[in-house]
Amino acid sequence: ADVGAKPSASHASASATDLRASRLSLRSVHGTRMAVRQESAKTIGAASSAAAATMAMVGLIWTVQVVHYPLFESVGAEAYPNYQSRHIDRIGAVLVVPWGLEGLSIVALLVLARERTMRVLAVAGAALMGLILLVTMIWAAPVHGELLDGFDPEQHDTLMVSNLVRTLLWTARGGVAMAMVWVLLARQTDSVTKTTR
Repeated sequence: ADVGAKPSASHASASATDLRASRLSLRSVHGTRMAVRQESAKTIGAASSAAAATMAMVGLIWTVQVVHYPLFESVGAEAYPNYQSRHIDRIGAVLVVPWGLEGLSIVALLVLARERTMRVLAVAGAALMGLILLVTMIWAAPVHGELLDGFDPEQHDTLMVSNLVRTLLWTARGGVAMAMVWVLLARQTDSVTKTTR
């Protein structure tokens, strides 16, 4: 055989085909990584928004439970109906933005979360919010309606208990929200460490 012979046309064609395949593979890998990064950025944004809104609600609900609601009995019978009405209007104005943002973030995380741990946390957070809404609608809100007619010690006690349940549920939601952020940040840190090696 002629050792010094030039590569055949078929051999050159095969090499060119392999080169194109390698380039396409690299582009595919690069595209996949970009897609993962974009998805991760959206998930981090949703998780961060959920954590900020949830922790704002946790702080607010504890303030209401420890400071605000206990003072209802000190308002006085004559002024109480007007006080209760104004309380409902004003507390609603305070709640609408963080609670609305929290709800939107929950929906976003249910859609965006792909990895198992994140999906479990997203579903857990959504379930806790479902319980909060349920307790609010069937327990806390009706009591507020009753108190519009005037202060009643029994109704006030019921309000304190129902809001304690909501407070504990929201605190648990805060833990879930922070856990999601921690998982995402830990994953990002691990990804950066592997990339720099």
